[in-house]
Amino acid sequence: MLLTKNLKLLGQGTQKIVFEHPVYSDKIIKIMNPKHATADGARAKQHYLRAHRSQGIYKQFRRELLQYLQLCKNSYAKLTYTFPIETVYGMIGTDQGLALVTEKITSPNGSVVSVYDLDEDNSFDKSHADALDKFFNECCNLHVVFGEVNIAGIMYTEQRHGIPEFVLVDGIGDKLLIPFRSMSKTINSRNVRKVEAKIKSKIKYYNIGQ
Repeated sequence: MLLTKNLKLLGQGTQKIVFEHPVYSDKIIKIMNPKHATADGARAKQHYLRAHRSQGIYKQFRRELLQYLQLCKNSYAKLTYTFPIETVYGMIGTDQGLALVTEKITSPNGSVVSVYDLDEDNSFDKSHADALDKFFNECCNLHVVFGEVNIAGIMYTEQRHGIPEFVLVDGIGDKLLIPFRSMSKTINSRNVRKVEAKIKSKIKYYNIGQ
């Protein structure tokens, strides 16, 4: 069992806390923020039935695992294991609950850079725009299902294939009670394009001269 006090903190969002893997520099460890969990692993401050259904506090892990497994299944004949979402490597126990071990997505200089960061420092250019177009096209073609995807959850890298590339690290998997997006590639593609339009509307590169 890993002690989180011995791990290097990389970041913290509303739901998750992210640490550097103590052994493998190309991996990270994500835990669900224990502040949002009850003693029996349910989500705090939710209706009892909703908080305790399925995997409780770990439901986000479940969505991501299922999405990764589905992509691997769909690509079985090609033996493809790398997709526009972060690669999932497994789980490990910590003193603050179960952790998900995933790929660490870094920029060419080794830092963690999102679409939001590129826009904030005005460095988003045509090469990034081309890579972002490719990202959304692949998500449609591969049937990648979005949960709640935002501009800070899409990370930039050139380390995977030696070319500019974006990878989704948050908001992965279907959140709907009836998983229409998982069931229909057409419905899912419509949603991906809606998210694409929303994200691009927030990037200055696309709004120059407008």
